[in-house]
Amino acid sequence: MRLHKQSRANRGIYNSRRPNLQSTIAGHCPNVDDNKWSLCRALVTGLLVLLVFNSTPHAAHADESSIVNRQQRRIEVIERISPSVVCVMPPGGQGGGSGVLISADGYAISNYHVTSGSGDFMKCGLNDGKVYDAVIVGIDPTGDVALIKLLGRDDFPFCTPGDSDLVKTGDEVVALGNPFLLASDFTPTVTYGIVSGVRRYQYPAGTILEYTDCIQIDASINPGNSGGPLFDIDGKWIGTNGRASFEKRGRINTGAAYAISVRQILLFIEHLKSGRIVDHGRVEFTVRTSPEGVVEVDEVSQLSDAWRRGMRSGDELLSFGDRALRSANDFKNILGIFPDSVRVPISYRNSDGVQTATVRLLPLHGFDKAPKLPEERRPEPDPKKGEPDDHPDDHEGAHDAPDEPKVPEQYAHLFQQKDGFANYYFNQQHQDRLIGSLEKSLAGNSTRADRTWELSVATTIDGQKRTGQLGVGPQAAWLELSGLRSALQPRSEYTEQNEPQLFRGLLAATLQWHRLFQDRKAFSEITYIGSEHLLPSGRIVRTLTTQDGTIQSRWYFQEGSPLPIGADVQMSVGVDEARLRFEQWKMDGPVPFPARVGIVDNDTETVRWLDVDSLKVGGTQDNKSASVEVKTEVAS
Repeated sequence: MRLHKQSRANRGIYNSRRPNLQSTIAGHCPNVDDNKWSLCRALVTGLLVLLVFNSTPHAAHADESSIVNRQQRRIEVIERISPSVVCVMPPGGQGGGSGVLISADGYAISNYHVTSGSGDFMKCGLNDGKVYDAVIVGIDPTGDVALIKLLGRDDFPFCTPGDSDLVKTGDEVVALGNPFLLASDFTPTVTYGIVSGVRRYQYPAGTILEYTDCIQIDASINPGNSGGPLFDIDGKWIGTNGRASFEKRGRINTGAAYAISVRQILLFIEHLKSGRIVDHGRVEFTVRTSPEGVVEVDEVSQLSDAWRRGMRSGDELLSFGDRALRSANDFKNILGIFPDSVRVPISYRNSDGVQTATVRLLPLHGFDKAPKLPEERRPEPDPKKGEPDDHPDDHEGAHDAPDEPKVPEQYAHLFQQKDGFANYYFNQQHQDRLIGSLEKSLAGNSTRADRTWELSVATTIDGQKRTGQLGVGPQAAWLELSGLRSALQPRSEYTEQNEPQLFRGLLAATLQWHRLFQDRKAFSEITYIGSEHLLPSGRIVRTLTTQDGTIQSRWYFQEGSPLPIGADVQMSVGVDEARLRFEQWKMDGPVPFPARVGIVDNDTETVRWLDVDSLKVGGTQDNKSASVEVKTEVAS
């Protein structure tokens, strides 16, 4: 009875609509009689039936075809990216983790906690079934990243990085690696899932391994996946898997895993190629989130760049590293993706409005030695007994290292041990390349370390042209411009007050320039750092540091240019860097000299330039001493 009622009710609905239908059709078929109306209705009904019987199978077929196409495309993507996935093992083959090749010459990224117990040389398997020797290159213990180099080929397959900043929650991802070392032929295991969250922060949890701004996924990550790549559904490398949450006492994957973003890794890769133990950066101020949700500056060191740029407690920090801030935790997340010693733009708001500046990041840890992880070299826990775990996922990974690592004889020269470095060999290679090119450019140099340079310079100040001389020797530098007070900076008695008012830091930096060209043996240490964006121009440069007593200089070289395009010189703690810039080197003088030399104003991030017309070599050491004395009288 109920069905009957429903049927009647449905008919009632249908009937109640028929006049409307008729009216509608009549609107398209005016002045029709009943027979014609019946014919018209029959045609419409037939048309509807035809549409139903023809469109439904097509739609279903289209959906099915779409699913098949997506599956086929996914299979093709996995086939394409699998050759770049690496099984990373200690020399004896016990245990292992994962990695991914990033270049044809064999550079591959893995986790620090995978390589830390594997020794300086290790074995790596690819999905072609072959095993290759590999050597450690650089490590980032805080970020849990290691760079290794596979040996024996120069045509390795490698992945293509994507843009992890564009990754969104819900995006499809695939994780490739070697969980439990399941495949004896090194064919990677593939797991599939979605992005569960972005910009996640995972605290160190009893270790130094800190995951900032990372990607949370639900694709299965198990012991052995560590160091393996996370790809988007198009096969772009967007992260490195390294951490997972496991069910306590069972090591059961809970569907919560974390990948280091490829953006962070790319910021560190060139630093890792320097062979150093790379550190993360820190700032000299703290922030908090106010009850109103504002990121407020809490405390500022009076020795910091931020203090000298005017930042004070209570100011609102708006952005860091060109990313807008939402909270104090967000700030910590973003800070964590930058290497130490790079210069980062910031913006903040105070009572005078929005201010912009740049700050140099300081080292977070300052490692001399590679830090040991608490669980390093610890035997693999018995899965049945279980371990409480919210840590990096592959305790079995490289921690079962053999007692005595075996070093391949033909590759033994590729490793050099030195404090502060994971492998000094690679740093020395980069130094030799940069210094070698510089020395080649100076090969025709007719001057010596005890000679002075005298550069004829000109500039425009307040619309008036000024000409003069920029001079430098082993003991002092000076600047004389027409109509302005002269300045002299002795090498042995540096003070900020000796710098020319409109070119602060020029003389201190020029003294280091003279030493780089004429007396490099005076430097106590030279180190290749890696590449970075040089501010304010934003150019990508390779950085070499020199140590001259307590003075550290960072020299910037563009690819293909043997002469530097700039230097940032730190004379002492608590004072601004002297930021020297060069343009258009001329090679026709006794010493190469730039067509323009400038100094960056740290308050405005603008460059004030001096045009250089010529350079001549002045007197010897004795003559220069007399010259310094005369200049001192002028400066006073």
